[in-house]
Amino acid sequence: MTLIPVSPSLRGTVTGAIFTSTTLPITNYRYRKSMGFDSIEFKDLYQAYIPTVLRDIVYGVVRNQVTSILISRNPDFAKTNQGRFTNMALTVLASCVISAPGNEYRGYCLQPKGKELPFVEFFKPERFIRSTSVGALIMSVALGTGALVTPKVQALADSLQKYMRENPLSYAMVLLWLFHQFL
Repeated sequence: MTLIPVSPSLRGTVTGAIFTSTTLPITNYRYRKSMGFDSIEFKDLYQAYIPTVLRDIVYGVVRNQVTSILISRNPDFAKTNQGRFTNMALTVLASCVISAPGNEYRGYCLQPKGKELPFVEFFKPERFIRSTSVGALIMSVALGTGALVTPKVQALADSLQKYMRENPLSYAMVLLWLFHQFL
């Protein structure tokens, strides 16, 4: 979506909707297996679709808006290692916190039939704050670290690719090594 000149809000909306539509069946399948549900039908794979897609759209819109604001605030800082880490960590932290109520609503919608709690009993503010804080911190540090590492890994991959293009025999060496590992 970064290649298409659209607003950050539209980019976040499209990205959130596509992400949810493609990953929700996997997420719900894993959830139902971990909860020990006996049967899984096709409709179960898209259970809680609306709250999930709304949560992911909010996350995507906030992430794109915050990224644009932080980069435009100081473009030179955004190009540094500290800037990449800081901007990504702050962006993800804000996105996770702002979209967190969607997690609660999704959990409420995923309650097993016949065992549903009313929302006032289901929603526990202290649990919500704890899980939001811990989850947002973990994700912001992880993606901030990824923003630091990615340019270095890309540079390494580019140099390896250049080396292999200049030395065609290296392809044969890699194939022989893979074959050896397979055996």
